[in-house]
Amino acid sequence: MDSDSSGSDSDFSNDEYGYRNLDSDTHDKPAADGKVDCTCGCGTRRSCRTKRRHLKKLRERIRLNQVVQGQEYQDAVPMDVDQELEMEDVNQEELPMHYHHEEEWERSPSPTDDWHSIATPPPSPPPFDPDPPSEDEDGYVNIDAEDYREYDRWFAEDLEPELDEFVRETITEQELDSIKMAAIRQFGHISQRNYERIRYSFRDKVFLMTLQCFGTRIAKLSGVKPEDYDCCINVCHAFIGRFADEDKCSTCGALRYDELGRPRQSYQYIPTTGRFLAMFNNPSFIEKLEYRHNYEQREGRIDDVFDGQLYKNLCQQNIAIEGEDIGVKYFSGKYDIATSLLADGVQIFKQETATCWPIILQILNLPPRDRVQMRNVMPLCVIPGPNQPKDFNSFLEPFVLECQKMARGVEAFNTRTGRPFILRHHPILVGGDMQAIKHLEEMKGVGGKLPCRGCESEAIYHRNKRTYYLPLAEPLDPDNPAARTSSYDPLNLPTRTEAGMKRQTQKMLNAETPREYEKLGTKYGISGPTILDRIPSLKRPTSYPHEFLHLFLLNHFRDLVSLWSSTDPAITDDGCEDYLISPADWAEIGRETEAASASIPSYFTRPLPNINTQRRLYCGESWAFWLLYIGPIVLRNRLADKYYNHFLELVSIVKCLIQFENSTERIEQLREEMAGYVERYEDNFRYYYQYNYDRISVCKLTLHALLHVADDVLLCGPVWTTWSYLTERYCREVIACARQRVVPSATIAKFVLQLSQLSAVAMRFPEVRKALLFGKSDAPVDTSSMECVYTDYPDAILRVPCLAGFVMQPRVRRRVAAFLRTNFCLARSHHEWMQFLPERCERWGKLRIGNGGDCIRTACTRNPSSAYGKRDNSFIRYTFRYDKNARNGRPAEMLDETGYGRLDFILAITLPANPRFNIESPQLHVLAHITQAEGAIGDASTQLVSYTKMGRSFVLDITSVECAVGRVETRAKKPNGEWVIVDRSEGLCQTAFHQEEQEFEEEG
Repeated sequence: MDSDSSGSDSDFSNDEYGYRNLDSDTHDKPAADGKVDCTCGCGTRRSCRTKRRHLKKLRERIRLNQVVQGQEYQDAVPMDVDQELEMEDVNQEELPMHYHHEEEWERSPSPTDDWHSIATPPPSPPPFDPDPPSEDEDGYVNIDAEDYREYDRWFAEDLEPELDEFVRETITEQELDSIKMAAIRQFGHISQRNYERIRYSFRDKVFLMTLQCFGTRIAKLSGVKPEDYDCCINVCHAFIGRFADEDKCSTCGALRYDELGRPRQSYQYIPTTGRFLAMFNNPSFIEKLEYRHNYEQREGRIDDVFDGQLYKNLCQQNIAIEGEDIGVKYFSGKYDIATSLLADGVQIFKQETATCWPIILQILNLPPRDRVQMRNVMPLCVIPGPNQPKDFNSFLEPFVLECQKMARGVEAFNTRTGRPFILRHHPILVGGDMQAIKHLEEMKGVGGKLPCRGCESEAIYHRNKRTYYLPLAEPLDPDNPAARTSSYDPLNLPTRTEAGMKRQTQKMLNAETPREYEKLGTKYGISGPTILDRIPSLKRPTSYPHEFLHLFLLNHFRDLVSLWSSTDPAITDDGCEDYLISPADWAEIGRETEAASASIPSYFTRPLPNINTQRRLYCGESWAFWLLYIGPIVLRNRLADKYYNHFLELVSIVKCLIQFENSTERIEQLREEMAGYVERYEDNFRYYYQYNYDRISVCKLTLHALLHVADDVLLCGPVWTTWSYLTERYCREVIACARQRVVPSATIAKFVLQLSQLSAVAMRFPEVRKALLFGKSDAPVDTSSMECVYTDYPDAILRVPCLAGFVMQPRVRRRVAAFLRTNFCLARSHHEWMQFLPERCERWGKLRIGNGGDCIRTACTRNPSSAYGKRDNSFIRYTFRYDKNARNGRPAEMLDETGYGRLDFILAITLPANPRFNIESPQLHVLAHITQAEGAIGDASTQLVSYTKMGRSFVLDITSVECAVGRVETRAKKPNGEWVIVDRSEGLCQTAFHQEEQEFEEEG
């Protein structure tokens, strides 16, 4: 039985549909114009699709006419004639629809035949519908001209943009669920296989789109369309601009295309214009973008990038694009966007050569807390590896062209005001480590005679190491030590200027030979012109500040530790000085550092490895915490005094730089301090350089660059505006997604594209932005179900465990009675207060201080054997008042003091109304039971505060608890050991390498 055939009908032959014998090869083939002759006999040439639709309509019309005629004939003929016709139909042989004679059947293809020799079967005919049309539906049979006009009004090609826009502006619940899951997959780095498992397992609960369908839908919703550009297989340059017409790389000779004409290597650029426009669909995000416009510049303050002289100078200048003044000043618009361009090289596999170069934009219009969130990062591209690009300029050309377009202005619509406006985007800063800036700014670095990008100080070439070093003073002549040598004044260095660099670059471009070009480049320390100079808002070198993380922590301070431990491969001894720390002391320092992790809260820093044996595990966060808090404790009496004091100068410099708020006066003072620090570092016969040619390698470019940091702050703002913690966090996501070792570049490009698309969709749809798991969702009172906030203590958030019927022990009752009598009613005796206190109260185990304060776990709930109890955060900083004249009989003089101790537990006591105790209505008191660290009095954030044993216990109001502190046990000064307090409450910008828990903005 034929499964797809029905009885043959002489009125519907195969020829009617244009199906011919395949062996005869006589079926119509499209001509050059894509049309064929219609087989119905009308003589019209139609496209294949139109022909099939025309034949279907013709068949329906014939069938309908036959049904009508058959009905009329049935009424006219007698019954026996009708039965005779039925018998003839029954006796007729049943044939399939596409019947061919036995001789006409095509032979089965042989397994040895080539695929090209097998004829392509014709498409299946449209299905046959035996049901007649209903009364209210004509089955598209009686289509007239008006129907075609109606169709054109709704589905014509000129309306496709409107239809696409309608699709982009709507989102279903199913799509919202898929977007949520995609965000979890994106940042949880869930593999495609595991995603399909989740999708299958919960198919009855929630509908999740396939990854392919989701990719298509998210592209439409976001409007983010990437641009693919070819590049050299060895990543020499991209085939853009002056390289666009090359068929092979002009640098290495590698072919651009393979044998099939496909590019051998490509990279993906994600345009920014559409994403900037999408931001103005979110009213609450628009309000945050007004931070730049509403920022108040205060005289003598340097608290953000908008206090820098670079931004102030731009605001006074007209925008000039390729020499054309458009007559509009920079940032004259309320919503003009300022960004910083950030780049870094990242090693995606263990092989050192397997690298790539992510490039991102940071939106400076946002408040400082929001601009460092991953959801607000704007990825631009990832330059593929495994080699370093020879020509960075070519990869940045799409970005530069888009910046020029955005500088002229594009029309945007503000959903918050309901009005259109002109939007402009101006990158003003470029950040990254020295290697990235070397490529972006086109500088030689240590390969040039003028290696510094901030000044024209001439370097000294070391013959054995074949590189340039940059001390302030030349080394002494060993044959004539008394001879005077030339030196630079650290406070008056020959600064590079924009005009000077343009002149030097032009001289290189005018060179007659490549050899002369390279010679001039080495002389000036410049590799050539940078394409970023074509962006009108970027100035070389003032827009390229030195980056804090790599300069201070990952280079200079690490080199300093290598000198102390004699692990520097170039300098293995201390020359004529004694700055080396003995191996025994280093072993003790390593043990004390590793043990300190147990008594330091986990949100201070990650566990610190042994700095003596596992130094390779230290990252920027670890180096920062060790430099600021651990080093000053464990290096006492182990590093020679003058070197220890010199190290404390560096600690003071770093603490000043990472302050949230600063003044220009303090930065000017810091400039002198840093000059003194570098001079003492190189001082003759006292410190590390010792003016010895063989020790010149300690005067690296990273040491000299410290002299320019204060000027960079005055020009570009605080160091935290451009440091690389955001870039490093972004690179960590890139590394995590590169699981596909065969084509890692494609995997990374897909990850970056979906990150951009998710962010754009979240901008356009407020419900998506609030639902995505980019941070913690906001509760009405900013608390969870396991927390409690009392009205009288809004900033003291109590957390479980809680004992509702806690019975106070006699000693605890005495301490509570003493506190209440002293602070509320001295008229009643201590015994009366003891009798008045209720028998039971609430005891809480954890405290969270509001407004971004610390989370503290009390000592009574800490279990050292559990995973959560290995990091002790029960020690606190508290304030109290004491009587200065308590022992001399003079009138009381109350003073505020700072102390440190252990928070044992928290009591919530409700006192009943009682006029005898001056209590008119029930009063709630939340009290902290504290055991003091004996002798730990003073401000540990500015000085070393230590103790050797615990003291008495007492009770204070919970508002007296300020923050959590850490402790470090050391035997550097006292043989029996002591505990030194680690207090980070001095208002520094935290250098922790993690993303803080953020709230979502409310829907506008």
